[in-house]
Amino acid sequence: MLADAPLRRQLLIWLLPPIVVLWSASAWVTYTLAYRFATSAYDRALHDSAIALAGQLRIDRSGRVVVDLPQIAQKVLVSDLRDRVYYAVSGPKGEFVMGYSGMPVPPPGTTPARRAAATPDPVEDTDAGSGPDIELPPPRFYEGEYRGQPVRIAAMSVPLVSLSAGRVEGHALVQVGETLVERREMARDVLIATLLPQLALMLLMTGIVYVAVGRSVSPLEALRREIENRSIRDLTPVKEDRAPPEVRRLVRSLNDLLSRMSTTLAAQQRFIADAAHQLRTPTAALKTQVELAQRAVDPAETRQRLASIHAAADRNGRLVNQLLSLARAEPGRTEPMARRPVDIVDIARAATEHWVPQAIARSIDLGFEAGCQRTEEPVCVSGDALMLTEMLGNLIDNALRHTHPGGTVTVSVARAVEDGRARVLLSVEDDGPGIPEAERERVFERFHRVLGTGTEGAGLGLAIVREIAGAHGGRVELAPAAGGGGARFTVVLPVSAATTTPPGASAGSPAAATASASDAPAAGAVRTG
Repeated sequence: MLADAPLRRQLLIWLLPPIVVLWSASAWVTYTLAYRFATSAYDRALHDSAIALAGQLRIDRSGRVVVDLPQIAQKVLVSDLRDRVYYAVSGPKGEFVMGYSGMPVPPPGTTPARRAAATPDPVEDTDAGSGPDIELPPPRFYEGEYRGQPVRIAAMSVPLVSLSAGRVEGHALVQVGETLVERREMARDVLIATLLPQLALMLLMTGIVYVAVGRSVSPLEALRREIENRSIRDLTPVKEDRAPPEVRRLVRSLNDLLSRMSTTLAAQQRFIADAAHQLRTPTAALKTQVELAQRAVDPAETRQRLASIHAAADRNGRLVNQLLSLARAEPGRTEPMARRPVDIVDIARAATEHWVPQAIARSIDLGFEAGCQRTEEPVCVSGDALMLTEMLGNLIDNALRHTHPGGTVTVSVARAVEDGRARVLLSVEDDGPGIPEAERERVFERFHRVLGTGTEGAGLGLAIVREIAGAHGGRVELAPAAGGGGARFTVVLPVSAATTTPPGASAGSPAAATASASDAPAAGAVRTG
């Protein structure tokens, strides 16, 4: 099929038919013009013969039409190497005078031919040598068939002037015809002489097009060889400087695909390295605990070992879940994130309620404050509800781990306008020991833990929060809590188009741009503990 053919062949297949059609049209136009010019040239010869024959007409004393044409002149008139020439003279009443009888008469409506910038030819009456000159009308040319052959005929109506009466006494019809052999041969010779160079030019043009197309597609061939010879590990961008402009967009798309593949592979390799690094130690510890439990004889010691195994299994399970969450939140994830408008207030309330048992177990007051009335429109964020729940769960878990018994953790949601765009501020605040200013940026790194906190964990929770926030077009901010102690993590997310700007907050309002959960009214507040 054409789609499977090489590009050079496709271009030639598309170019050659129009060239052949144009060449055929040129042949038809050339033959038509050549035949017309040949006809015009030979018509002049017929006209001259008709004038010569008309000059020999006279009326004798008895009133008969006489043609004073010697035998030798008649032979000269009809002599031709290729064509047959016929002539005939008819009297005023249509009677045959001389020549070839039965020649086709002019058809009705035949208009006389006119010579450009020419005057009618004067013919002197030779009778008695003293008559006036006769001005002949222009001839009429037409085609017909005579003796089984197509002929071209020139016909003239010649006025007959009687010298004795001095007036015109009728008109004689003079006809000179010729076959079309030489006309057609001349047109054919002109056609051949014209088409042969055109054919040579067409073949030359086809060769030039073939070579030019080959030179034009050579960058594509070089690009193909470069990609074909690449290693499967080489995901560097393809050079596009030598590619034609029409192909550069394809090369850019290919480079974009390579970049995304590189990001995905890097994320997978990072995940494998992190998983191998983090799972190796707890797995070895779990194996050691199992071996000690197998050797224990005392039932109390066995129960203690089993409790340790259970705790280690819990830690391993949480670590695996965090690694999987991190892999799902990374930019190089293989499956696209399911985005749909979700009510961030409902997600925050549900996540807070989920962590209430853990807060009660640690004697921590866990509260939720929605900084927007429920009579207003929902605060919608375009994103994945499960990922947002995971993000908020990691923030709450981090706050509970670093808050002393009897402390307070508050989850809040508020609206704000930032740079003229609606934002939602999702905050988790605790009154724990806080985070030193030098550590506030590093706490978002993977497996980084602040020394001296005395808490367990792999150091992945805040890294997961930053990845999920970035995947939703947001960011995470860390600041001291409102009371001066503890920490306040605020996730700033863009509000979807379905959510309107909060009443009373203009796009350029500084108060709106700096709005936070602590400044919002505690409508819908829920506290536990």
